[in-house]
Amino acid sequence: ASSSSAEVSSFLCAPYTDRQNILSDVDRAVEAIAALLLSLKVRKPSIRYQRSSDVAFQISESLYRLTYCQGDGLFATERGSIEPLVLILDRTSDPVTPLLTQWTYQAMVHDLLGIRNNRVDLGGKDVMTKVPNDQKQVVLSSEQDDFFKKAMYNNYGDLGIEIKNLVDGFQEASKMNHNIQSIEDMQRFVENYPEFRAKQGNVSKHVTLMTELSRLVEEGMLMNASELEQEIACNTSMKSSTFWNEVVDVIKDHKVKDDHKVKLAMLFAIRFEKEGETISRLISELIDSGVPIKKANLVRQVLDYGGQGKRDDDLFGGNKSFFSRASTAVKGLKGVDNVYTQHQPLISNITEQMFKGKLKEQDYPFHSQVPHVDAKHVNELIIFIAGGVTYEESRFIANLQQQSASLKVFLGGNGVLNYKTFMQAMATRHRLSS
Repeated sequence: ASSSSAEVSSFLCAPYTDRQNILSDVDRAVEAIAALLLSLKVRKPSIRYQRSSDVAFQISESLYRLTYCQGDGLFATERGSIEPLVLILDRTSDPVTPLLTQWTYQAMVHDLLGIRNNRVDLGGKDVMTKVPNDQKQVVLSSEQDDFFKKAMYNNYGDLGIEIKNLVDGFQEASKMNHNIQSIEDMQRFVENYPEFRAKQGNVSKHVTLMTELSRLVEEGMLMNASELEQEIACNTSMKSSTFWNEVVDVIKDHKVKDDHKVKLAMLFAIRFEKEGETISRLISELIDSGVPIKKANLVRQVLDYGGQGKRDDDLFGGNKSFFSRASTAVKGLKGVDNVYTQHQPLISNITEQMFKGKLKEQDYPFHSQVPHVDAKHVNELIIFIAGGVTYEESRFIANLQQQSASLKVFLGGNGVLNYKTFMQAMATRHRLSS
């Protein structure tokens, strides 16, 4: 495998990938969860998993063996404490979230530029914004950057205002530093200079990132396509014919990049999976617009990966009508400007059901050998998504954590997906399956 496809989680390519790859990824996942449990100094966990996923079952079985059988002495068993709950999901249950265009700061940067180990590479030939030499690679860490910590979940509209305030604040501090009239002033400036330089670098970093994000949004016509993506994902009462002309218009627009055309078609196909003839026509439209056949075929591949037969939950409502309720509530509360962020990831529904005691055990059973716990009473919840997580899900977990002071919530997976890495995984999967 090439270095790029080697980064694809084997879980996203199951069952076509080598079984040994899956087993080694299972081992890595279990070691990571066990290391977190040990660091928390908690009891042996209660384990729930997604029944429709063979991978989720394997992880739960392996985690049970490690925590209850092999590492018996490592995990505490003191009486009176409540077991932490580990919930193991599979990306197959929600292939929609990684495909949606993102509009909050951290998620946008990952979506359009890529974040790897908290670093963003601005030195590539695709970056058109003028970048200072010392900022070809920048660090985006909420632990080291107060502005980023405050703004990482802000939406694109608010972000421009926040960054302008950051610049204004810096200019004010800069004026004060340049007003040197005495030896004492000079000494104070020299003492503050390292902090001044650090602030200058930080302001410059965020201005550069915002400038490049704005360019990519404008050039790629992302707002029009994104509004359509959100409507397809959230508006559960609409028929495919309602969206058809708009989807085809985006596909025919030469300003829209191939990847954005294909991911829109993928979302349409997941939403209207039963309409096979319509999906075939959509793939033909992609090919006619100049999208390579291999890339257009990813529309069928995403259905093979995360179609209705692979999911326990009805992603688009049906009996549960979760997304339609969520999107209506968001629109009602926050006005039309949030049509770009109305989508809620499936884990928000799963956790909500779990805390209400309504998450069906037939779909998300407890491991047969572990204690059953009531999610309302747990102090630690660990959610692991086999195949990878997204920053949209991370934002949801951060909000959940804010609302629940007594609960520690952790989210993990095989890396952080964006639409590019998810589509790359579907391409690898397609290659392995043929």
